[in-house]
Amino acid sequence: MSKLTRKYSLRTTFAALVLLAVTAAQATVTITNVTVAQRPGTKLVDIGYDVASTGTNRVAVSLVVSNGAAAVSATTLSGDIGSGVATGTGKAIVWNAGADWNRNVGAGVRFYVMADDGGAVPPVVPEGMVPIPAGSFVMGDTFGEGWAEELPLHTNYVSAFYIDKYEMTWSLWSTVKAWSGGNGYSYESAGLGKAADHPVQTVNWRDCVKWCNARSQKEGLTPCYYNETGLTTIYKTGTGTPYPRWTANGYRLPTEAEWEKAARGGVSGHRFPWSNNDTISHSQANYYAVSRDSYDLSAGAGYHPIFATGAEPYTSLVGYFAANGYGLYDMAGNVWEWCWDWYDSAYYQSSPGIDPRGPTSSPSGCRVMRGGTWYDFAVSARCADRLDAYPSNAYSNFGFRCVRGL
Repeated sequence: MSKLTRKYSLRTTFAALVLLAVTAAQATVTITNVTVAQRPGTKLVDIGYDVASTGTNRVAVSLVVSNGAAAVSATTLSGDIGSGVATGTGKAIVWNAGADWNRNVGAGVRFYVMADDGGAVPPVVPEGMVPIPAGSFVMGDTFGEGWAEELPLHTNYVSAFYIDKYEMTWSLWSTVKAWSGGNGYSYESAGLGKAADHPVQTVNWRDCVKWCNARSQKEGLTPCYYNETGLTTIYKTGTGTPYPRWTANGYRLPTEAEWEKAARGGVSGHRFPWSNNDTISHSQANYYAVSRDSYDLSAGAGYHPIFATGAEPYTSLVGYFAANGYGLYDMAGNVWEWCWDWYDSAYYQSSPGIDPRGPTSSPSGCRVMRGGTWYDFAVSARCADRLDAYPSNAYSNFGFRCVRGL
């Protein structure tokens, strides 16, 4: 497959934008009196609102703009937006639509103003996990250098969640799997690991889902996956398609949007999980360095020289490289990470702007993987890169990490 660059055909006029829908992320925070108006003769849009809360006088406010089919990139914002917004009346956001959505028109544009307590988390964070605050981010390839499936750019609001700090280790996989064997679980692949503190690999999607349920039950949590739409029988064995209970407090695979939000470390628009530069080298991640990409500073070096010892796979111990802005390790390289979503190359064209959970099916029957690996080029380690794989596939560069809802 050759690399593709997506070019947009834009309209030459900018029509008046219309309203609107309002929601609040938590019941204690209320958004009311939303108004939207385009400033005459400009491409600036004024959004007004009132916000109240029963539990705090400071909230986090975010904005999602939708053209009726998909979210619109809306990142050039000023005013009462972001964290630390004081509650009260007469709040104002200014969107520079000319910068984000120039020459587009629409009579069905909707504005979703949302507020919560800033993604606050309970005082005790689950061991080995990191809280990711609620908020919006721009999803997709901002450099126009990846595959067509990484476009169009779109803004997603993702609710707060926890995510494992490290890729699932061979040690923890083995511990939970040993417990689950006596509790009705069976797996298609045993899973492998080069060492206890290396990521588990050679695990397929269904086995990762079952393992998430086993980890939940072992810790006294409510499992997230079931055999039927009624959500009564816990998914423990077989090759059927599981049904998720999104409100459960147990472990699950991240959605694709959750994964990318976490990978970007709180800063949108960068190529990799770090924000100090847009290049990559073997000092930052475990991947196969080649000369094809100008941003690969280890070009031509091949496998990572520290970890390419003994027999394949050449995985690295988790946490060896620096963490991203959220404190997460190996969001680029080491092993691919399974996500919940079915894979559809056209999904971004119609993805909802709030907590997207993927399409209802896949034309190819594949699920999404993210993050790149020890075996793959730097292009696969980009935050926006997407891989499709059959749920039955289990290779030496396939792994995962878990999330939990707040």
